[in-house]
Amino acid sequence: MTKRDGSLHLDGSTSPFMHILLNRRSVRKYESKPAEPKQIQYIEKCVVTFCQRMHFTAARIVVVGHGEGFEEVVRGATRGLLGKINPWLSFTKASHMILCGAVYPDDNDRKAIEGAVAEASMAMQVAVLAATEVGLGTCWMAGIAHERIESAFSMPDGAALVAISTLGTAPSRLRMSWDALAYHMVSKRRKPLDELWMKERWRQG
Repeated sequence: MTKRDGSLHLDGSTSPFMHILLNRRSVRKYESKPAEPKQIQYIEKCVVTFCQRMHFTAARIVVVGHGEGFEEVVRGATRGLLGKINPWLSFTKASHMILCGAVYPDDNDRKAIEGAVAEASMAMQVAVLAATEVGLGTCWMAGIAHERIESAFSMPDGAALVAISTLGTAPSRLRMSWDALAYHMVSKRRKPLDELWMKERWRQG
């Protein structure tokens, strides 16, 4: 059963976790109100707890605000040809940035490196979902000038940068913009959820 707002119902109600998944979206326009310290602390706590329970050692997640390296990260991310992929980043009103990194093994073993990136990516997903839970917006970006950002902001323990995300107070509703228009156009072209699920076997849509 599906409600008018798109929430999925299995037993007449939506679980808190499902509510977070259904409300998560990429946000490129933010309100001027900065994220609160308690919100940032909650995100960091969720990531640390997750990594501890999963026995992850390679993931490094850092949340930086203005005056802590924010401007340097933005400048690094928007320099060069690759930086032109996200031109909106230069004018963002997001109050923080989430940096996702991975500590690679000394022997450069390919399989171990892939495992480190996987750990970092999962930790980043936890950060994004935790941000959604406390009402903040994010925009996970991997198509960035990694080396330029690393030269402007040093990740802890020599971690290699994997991805970044803006973090801030999302608008209460989508406003008329190219982002909002693209969001609605793409959403209407997506396959229904019941054509993308798996139950004991893959269904081809």
